[in-house]
Parts: sequence; structure tokens; C-alpha cells
Amino acid sequence: RSKAMAMRTSEDIAETTAASFEELRKLGVFSFRSGVGILSKESRIAQVFADSRSGDNSTVALTTVRSMDEHPALQRQYASWLEQKDFEQVLRGDELTSYYSHSFFKGSSVEQTGTGDQQEEYGYYFAFPDGLFYSWSLQPYTEQEKNILHRFRNIIALTFRRYLDLQKAEAQTREAEIELALDRVRARTMAMQKSDELPDAANLLFQQIQSLGMPAWSAGYCLFNEDRSAVTLWMSSEGLLQPPFVAPTTEDELFIQMRKGVEQGVDLHVVEMGGKDLEKHYRYMRSLPVVGEILDSIVAAGHPLPTFQIMHQAYFSKGFLLFITYESVPVAHEIFKRFAKVFDQTYTRFLDLQKAEIQALEATKQASLDRVRGVISSMRSAEDLNLITPLIFKELKILGVPFIRCGVFIIHEQQQNIEAYLSSPDGHSLGVLNLPFDASDLTFKTVQAWRKNDLLKQHWNKEDFVAWTNQMVAQHQIEDSKSYQGADLPPESLELHFVPFAQGMLYVGTTEPLEEAKLELVQSLARTFSIAYARYEDFVKLENAKEEIESALTELKATQKQLIQSEKMASLGELTAGIAHEIQNPLNFVNNFSEVSKELIDEVRESLAKGDVEDAMDIISDLVKNLERINEHGKRADSIVKGMLQHSRAGSGQKEPTDINVLADECLRLAFHGLRAKDKSFNANFETVFDATIGKIDVMSQDMGRVLLNLINNAFYAVNERSKRGEAGYKPMVKVSTEKRVQGIGIRVEDNGDGIPESIKEKIFQPFFTTKPTGQGTGLGLSLAYDIVKAHEGELTVVSEEGEGTVFNIYLPNL
Repeated sequence: RSKAMAMRTSEDIAETTAASFEELRKLGVFSFRSGVGILSKESRIAQVFADSRSGDNSTVALTTVRSMDEHPALQRQYASWLEQKDFEQVLRGDELTSYYSHSFFKGSSVEQTGTGDQQEEYGYYFAFPDGLFYSWSLQPYTEQEKNILHRFRNIIALTFRRYLDLQKAEAQTREAEIELALDRVRARTMAMQKSDELPDAANLLFQQIQSLGMPAWSAGYCLFNEDRSAVTLWMSSEGLLQPPFVAPTTEDELFIQMRKGVEQGVDLHVVEMGGKDLEKHYRYMRSLPVVGEILDSIVAAGHPLPTFQIMHQAYFSKGFLLFITYESVPVAHEIFKRFAKVFDQTYTRFLDLQKAEIQALEATKQASLDRVRGVISSMRSAEDLNLITPLIFKELKILGVPFIRCGVFIIHEQQQNIEAYLSSPDGHSLGVLNLPFDASDLTFKTVQAWRKNDLLKQHWNKEDFVAWTNQMVAQHQIEDSKSYQGADLPPESLELHFVPFAQGMLYVGTTEPLEEAKLELVQSLARTFSIAYARYEDFVKLENAKEEIESALTELKATQKQLIQSEKMASLGELTAGIAHEIQNPLNFVNNFSEVSKELIDEVRESLAKGDVEDAMDIISDLVKNLERINEHGKRADSIVKGMLQHSRAGSGQKEPTDINVLADECLRLAFHGLRAKDKSFNANFETVFDATIGKIDVMSQDMGRVLLNLINNAFYAVNERSKRGEAGYKPMVKVSTEKRVQGIGIRVEDNGDGIPESIKEKIFQPFFTTKPTGQGTGLGLSLAYDIVKAHEGELTVVSEEGEGTVFNIYLPNL
């Protein structure tokens, strides 16, 4: 009883059962084996704590677990416990032999203890609520011995009630410790602000596993990539934080097994490895980037690499937790699984952080690239490039690229030189270096890499940097070394990174080689710079082209004025002959009547001399008529001259009431006589159909006269060209007509020439387009006519059919 009450942990139960064995012997109750079996109704399993007398008369303790279904004797024992009855049984002969041959005795010191030549054994079982207290003897017990065992049963019952209470309390304490460890890991994971805090979480995982009494030497988080061809490991070994590293899952046998575990859908995969296999594994590990340095740091900290280890992979949705121990820890397997479940729950936090960081980095990158685009887009000269390198310096800092120098190398293939725009560490421009391709080994390699669109990396020590600086000073590229190096002392180590883009190289100088992720950021910046710089180049070309176009436009306007004037003069020239013909008729009348009038005056004088007044008065009457004829034809000549002057000078731009019918008739006749004067063989019929109800309308008469003259001239030209071919029965005809419409008037100029081909019909109103032979037309006539009609808010349209003729229609609204 004192032993039972003195128990502090469930492990003390073995001492208690041993004490009961010894006390029974002292009381004269001989037993070669006695003990206690704690039973479970659900599992029919007994947890046995026993003590036995060995062949040398020493006591041997036995703790085991057995199924109560393994042997008929055990089944009878279990049945008596269910009924809570004391039970006695005797085992003899074959049953006794088979009892000892069962697995619960195999290999133990209890195997066949006490049997010897004995052919029977006596077992006494005393039931209590939690199990059976039993004792085995070679002789039957007396009633007095049975009473002693019965009393021991009562003490044992109390003892095992305390044992179970202690066991329950220990389980509760253990569960609390496990939950606390899980909560710490859970809280640390959920408290992560950046995904790179995962190594700290791995270290805490290692510490919590050790605090639970697990003999782990390394623990961490392992995440598969999408196709599980590689796994990234965040590990802590012996409490030392390690940088993450990536291992393929297709080469080393251990990593292959790790991948197979998740593919097989197991919760926990355990791999034991030692000897040459483990040595081979660590040789492979050293071949991986970063891992060799990690292993060296562990050894340097006084922790040699193990010669035997057990890897426990507790899987979750995206990977597994890895626990490496020196010895087997089956009791920890469920705990490992629970840690994996906790991490699976909190892993979304890690993914959210990664996603947020990617989004934030992308937003930062886009904002940075937009700023670069904006500044480059505002560039207007090559000197503005001096503003770019400080900007790139600033944006590289914002993007988190660790560097001490940067610049832009613009490569001019045609000129065989490089313009280098460099920035100092404080963001100030160091100026421009103008370097030939063969200026140095660096410039040569830079150009070669650029031509291949390759990334160029080069390492410089302090001496290399100083030599380059001195070379730049000697070539008068820079003023002095101190301002160029941007600090009091040159860098001890410089990693040069030249990232290609279409027009050159983006240069970044760092103290350590850039990681791949940082290089990708620089490449994004280079691509953006390239696109923006191309726009700058386009702008420069556009400015140059603009200047050329403006100059050409000035010349074109001057030429156009000359051509318009030439068109006017050509039109006037075509009219000259017709005008001369028109003037000649009234002049002939004036001359003839003047001569006749002179003769009549002489006759008047003769009649007066004769006194024949009546005859003189008749002659004077004829003379008056002649003078009226002279005046009439003089006015006709004056009208023709005024019309000529109107066609030869620019219009006033003012509209005035004009008789369109008269204007059209005059233009038709002037055009006809003009062509007749130029070409004596020209002959054509013309016809007018004028609407007398039109009256006068407000137009710019000079401009509208040019329109009609141009259209009529073109019509006569068309019929004349067709008549030259000598078609049988062809009669050239030009018809000019007018008509009054509801909201304006219409003027129609029609010919029966060859017509306008469909392919050029849309082009006839374009400036400088003409179908006439070189020297016979400027191509401005119809263009000017179209513009003049539009200026009157009217419309000029054409209807034509090849081989049938052409009709030009003018519509002028009443304004």
C-alpha cells in the first residue's frame, strides 16, 4: 500500500508490482509468477505488469501487451473479469505447452518458467474493476493463501486506480504540452509578415520538437513546386538557421522517396539511412547550390554530420514537414502528423504573404517602370539622357536591387562607339563617356554580348577598378578619379552586370553577384527603358521629319501659288484668242461706220454748199445712226475687256447679284472662240438651255466664272480629242443648261466625249491630278472648281460613262 501511494508517475507501477511479488513470498505464499493485467472491453487487450522467478532463483520483471483472444486460457480469464468473479484454472499437458508457446512469451525470460518436469500449473485470478490480479503456483493454494491473495487484490485495485489516474494526468499534461507547442508554431506562422520569415518558423518548429523530448537534430518545412519535380527546404539543424535551398526530386534516392510518399497518399513516411548510403546522400547534397555551405557551417559549429539518421516526412497539401532523428521514435509519429496538420492550416498564411508580396512587388515594379517611361517620354534632346541614369538609380533602389553603381550604355553600331551615362551611388550623374568599340577589353566584350543579346557578368577587384578609372582619366573621358568612383575610396570588389536591350546595355554594379530574381527586375527595367528610348528616338526622327515637312510645305505653298497663278494665266491664255475674236467684231463695225460717217460728213458739206438742206438733213440722220452703231459696238468691246480683266485678277471675295445665264453664255462663247483661235481645225457644236426664271443670284462672279470656264474647256477638250479619231457619225456636242430648283439653282455642263474611266473617277478632284499630256494641264482646274463651289456651300458632282460622255452638275443654294 505504501508503494502504491508513493507513486508519482505511471512508470512507478513496475516497482509496485515487484514489491507485491516479494511481499507474497515473505508471507509464505509461493508463486513462480504473479502480476496484474489492465483490461479493455473495447480492444480486448491486456497491458500486463508481471514478475517471475527465473531458473537462478532471481526475479525477472515483465511488461507486455497481449490480446485476450490468443489462447483459450486467456479467453477464460477475460470472461471471469467481465463477470467480476474470481477464477481458478489448472493447465496440464498439451494445453500447458501451447500456453507457453504463444507469442506473448516468445523470446522472454518467462518462457516455460517453472514448467520443468512439472505437468500441471495452477493459476488464480482475482477480478477488480480495471483488470485482474493473478498468481501462478506449482501446487494448489490453501484457503489461507487464497485469502492473502484476495486481500492483495484489494490493495492492487487501489494501486492500479492510482496508476490509471496518474496515466490520465500524464496524458493530459502531455497533450497540453503538445498543444502548447502546436500553438507556438501556429502563432509564429500566423504572425509572419514576410514569406522570408519561414526559416525562423522552421527554427521554432525544431525547438518545440526538442522541448517535447523528441531527439531530433534537424526539422523544417519542405514545399513542392507545381509538378513536384523539385522541393524547397527551410530547415533548422541543431538550432542553427539555414537559408532555403532547392533539391530536385528526380536524382537522389532519398528525395525520390520523399516525392513517392506524397504520391502514395500517406500521412507519414519514414526512411532510415546510414553507412555508405548516407555518405552518398550527403555527397549529393554538397553538389546542390547553397547546401555545401550550410553543411560546412553545421560542422564548423561543432555538430558533425550523422552516420545514421531517420527521416520522418509528415505530409500536408503542398509538401511535408521533415524531422530528422538519430533513433527511432514511434511515439512521436502522431505528434509529427499533428504538426503537419497545423502547418497545413496555417500554410494559407504563407501563400497569402507570397501572393501579397508578389502583387506588391509587381505594383512597385510597374510604378517604377511607368516613372521611367514618363521621364523618357518627356525627353526632347540627347542631353536629357543625363536625367535618366539618376532616375534608374532611384528605381533600382525602390525595386530592392542592391547596387553601388549603375548606368546606361547606348551602343551606336554605325558610328562604332558607345555613349555611357553613369550615375554615382548618391544618384548624381557622373557625366557621359564616349567610348569607341575598341577602347578596352570591357567595351569590346560589352558590344559582343549586346550583339548576341547575352547578359554580361564580370568581376573587378580594387586594382581592376583603379586601372579602368586611370584609363578614363588618361583618355579625358572623366575629370578625376574621385568624382568618378563616387566615394573617397574605390570599391574593394565590384560585380559588373550588363543587361542587354535593343539600343544598348543597362549596367548595374554591385558588391555581390545579383540573385536571379533581382536580375529579372533589372531585365524588366531594361526592357522598359528600351521601349521608352525607342519612342524617344522616334520623337527625334519625327522632329527632324517635321522640320523637313515644314520646309517642304513652305516650298509647296509657294509652288502651289505659282501653279494656281499659272492655271489662271493658262486659262486666260486660252481665252485670249476668243477675247480677241470677240473684240474684233465690234472694232470692225466701229472702223467701218467711222469711215462711212466721214464720207457722209463730206456729203453733208456738199449738200449745204448747194443749199440742198433737205438732202443734208437726210444724210445727217444716217450719220446719227452710224454714231449710234459705233457707240453700241464700242460698249460691246468695253464689256469684253472688263470680263477679261475679271478673269485675270483675283476675286474680291464678295458676293454680288449675278445673272448666271449671262455668265454661262459668256463663258461658253469665250471658251469656244479661244479653242478655235488656238486650233484652226477645232470644231464643235454647242447648245444652251437656260431657265429664264432664275434671275440674279448672289455669287462671287469671278470665281464662279472660273468654274464654268474650266468645266466648259474640259468639255470642249474631251469632244475634240474624240473627234480626232475620226469616228463615223460622231458629232461633238457641248451643252450648257441651267434650271431653278426649290432651294437653289442647278448648272449642268454636258459633253459626249470619251467619258471618265471608273478607276480614276474618285481622283479627278484631287490637286495636281490630270489626264492631259505633260505641259497641257496643271491638275488644279477641277480641284479649284471643287473648292470654289464648296465655298459657296454648294456641290460639284460628276456622272460619267466610258464611251458615252460626262456630265458635271453644280448645285448652288439660295443663301
